[in-house]
Amino acid sequence: MREREEQPRQGGRRAPHPGDIRSGRAGHHRPCGSHDHSRDEGTAGARSLAAEADEADDPAGDGLSTEFEPDADDPEPPAPTCQVTNPGTWTWSRTGGMCLNGAEVTYQLLDSKGGVIGTGLISVNSTLSTSYKSLDINETITAKLIRVSGDVHSLTLRMQVGCGTGCTTVTKQPWYAKTLSYEQEVTGKTKYLGDPFATGTTRASFQTNYAMYVTMPGANPIDSSASWSSPTSGKIRCDAEQPRLRGCVIPTNDPPVLSYSRSHEKYGIVVPIYEEIMRRRGTDILHAVDLAQATANRNATCTPFTNLYPNTRGADSCDEFPPASTREGGQAGSLCAELTPQVVNNVWSAPATWPNRPTTGTETCLRLHITQRANSSAGGVLGSLRKYQRLVTDDPFRIEFTA
Repeated sequence: MREREEQPRQGGRRAPHPGDIRSGRAGHHRPCGSHDHSRDEGTAGARSLAAEADEADDPAGDGLSTEFEPDADDPEPPAPTCQVTNPGTWTWSRTGGMCLNGAEVTYQLLDSKGGVIGTGLISVNSTLSTSYKSLDINETITAKLIRVSGDVHSLTLRMQVGCGTGCTTVTKQPWYAKTLSYEQEVTGKTKYLGDPFATGTTRASFQTNYAMYVTMPGANPIDSSASWSSPTSGKIRCDAEQPRLRGCVIPTNDPPVLSYSRSHEKYGIVVPIYEEIMRRRGTDILHAVDLAQATANRNATCTPFTNLYPNTRGADSCDEFPPASTREGGQAGSLCAELTPQVVNNVWSAPATWPNRPTTGTETCLRLHITQRANSSAGGVLGSLRKYQRLVTDDPFRIEFTA
């Protein structure tokens, strides 16, 4: 079974639909990242250290490079954890690891005629963790003798692990031969190394497998073993498809969530119109593409582009939506609404940039004129999701909008 993984939702009322080119109250406060051209740092005027820093992170000023790198404001995600629940079952999440809880191995001691004269019951738990920034996969396995009967008083356990194509088993045995009496347990660690190139591509998916060998001290040795594998629906995926880091996740049917806040200090100005475009598209799902496709998508939507403030660095840039780094991006710029979001007297609006090119209110893509700072920050939110959730080409993710 799978553990659903989802970011917390925040409350808040819905912003007005901006794509109809209607202005409306942005709320009781002005979004911190909004454009008020009388004071916004992105327009003509004094340059700030923040703007210079943003340009250093995104020298092209197009927001595309940050779609493949995390936003500087985003904290490092917590270390993988695995909640061991539901006895006898596997549980897993995309970045939280995989657990086996309470798998049972039964040993039977037989007499010379094949009759059962004693039994032992062993409970097995395992906790496996992946990393978004490493191909190392670490696992802790515990076995406990939880029941004995008849002539069985202790058992000797050996164990060996392995993994499928796309993976190398680094540590095959969590422990060597270990004899347990009733209520005793043994714990050991194993290690695997993902190999994204093993299948001739840049990603590989595989399962782990396990074998336990059980004997009783003093008894005639017999072949008493048990074997099992991790679930086929919970394959570990390791890839080398991100610009800098290689890592592994366990994909599930619950897509990762990209969350944009309307009140965000840097990019809040764009969120209402993003929300309107997704409403028009009738879905909240987007799909990742690689850097080469993202570059082509970016060019298709944002080339050519007329900078409103050519003499002021960072004052204007083309923000395309859906993002260039998604399958849904890349629509021809001539088909997209070209808007300049702004807040004037605490009222948000997104008027058409050019009077001779009004919007229809039905466009499903955008060319926005926003500061480089806002553009880079909005792209960086997607970059964080891409990195920490290891989004690869065709991976779906869900987009949500919060207060």
